[in-house]
Amino acid sequence: MITDKGKEIIGKYLLGQAPAYASYIAIGCGAQPLATGDPYGDYSTKENLDFEMIRVPISSRGFINDGSSEKLVLTAELPTEERYEITEIGVYSAGSNPSAGAFDSKTVFAFTQGENWQYHTSSAALPIPTITSPLDEDDDNIISTTDKVFQTNADNSIFFKSPRPERYERCRFLNNIIMIRGDDSDLTIDSSTGNSAGHFVVETGSNHIHLTGADVNFTRNSIKDELRLAFSLISKNGNSSAVPDTVRILVTFSETDTENSGEFASFEAELENGSGTGGTYDFENNRYFVITKRLEELYQSSGFTWNAVTVVKIYACVLVSDNPSDDYYIALDALRLENTQTINPLYGLTGYSIVKNTDAETIIKSPNTSNYLEFRFSVGVT
Repeated sequence: MITDKGKEIIGKYLLGQAPAYASYIAIGCGAQPLATGDPYGDYSTKENLDFEMIRVPISSRGFINDGSSEKLVLTAELPTEERYEITEIGVYSAGSNPSAGAFDSKTVFAFTQGENWQYHTSSAALPIPTITSPLDEDDDNIISTTDKVFQTNADNSIFFKSPRPERYERCRFLNNIIMIRGDDSDLTIDSSTGNSAGHFVVETGSNHIHLTGADVNFTRNSIKDELRLAFSLISKNGNSSAVPDTVRILVTFSETDTENSGEFASFEAELENGSGTGGTYDFENNRYFVITKRLEELYQSSGFTWNAVTVVKIYACVLVSDNPSDDYYIALDALRLENTQTINPLYGLTGYSIVKNTDAETIIKSPNTSNYLEFRFSVGVT
């Protein structure tokens, strides 16, 4: 579908006022795929993908007769080495917003081994182990490791065993993920009447993963720009139909790794199964999530500034009957900054669509393979 922004840019392009209307194709992983019989939504007001993974230049353009209509075909080549699991696609007039410069949208963390995350317990900061062998050693669809935190691949064989794909447990952004067991932390809600009321409390005995030296200086971004966290909920026993009550994730940007010390800003995500005060999340049928917070919505200490951040800490827990459960894992996929406030009249998302196929499946671009993208516009006069 051509977006409202796309209509503006195409009009300016026809008048010679815009250099291009379609220069790059972007792929994303935030949307839930559609089945063949599902209707497309109205994407006319769409301004960005739900969770963009990569943007590649359009390499060829042409026309094709697709049944009863002529279509404009835009083609781009994906990078060979990486893995992407695609659920949405968009066309942009340029590779980036020239008005935003260094403060444009970007991937903040991809939770890869190269980022050097560490597992921090009460006694030590430890390297996070990597498991590349099947997570179910007995081939029984049950995660067998006793590690509370570990890295693995999104294409580990266990994630392709039913019913995991049908409920979208598999992560989508690149191939490396960090998995945190649901009882690694205990996050409760502050019920006091002070300024911290309603925010997360990290209970004694909770562990976290942390990263030092990260580039998270968003000082020059608008407070209405967004942080988007992509992750999935994974059952230890893939054969079980049980679902948890609540998922809580806390991402803290801080001056220091010492608990209850220094200035901080916290990204708090709470997901409740079914209808509740935290919203509606269907843990039975969809376990891949993108949680969005504007920078102004983060819980901040009074003296917090982005340029003082030296460490990022992430806590996660999965609750069953208000208690952290070891029957589930949180799989961290990526964190993205989306610049939504720097407006450029010649730049924007001109076309958008969600993946639709017979079984509402994602489209997997496997690592070390050559793949091309096509985006087709219908051409006609009404």
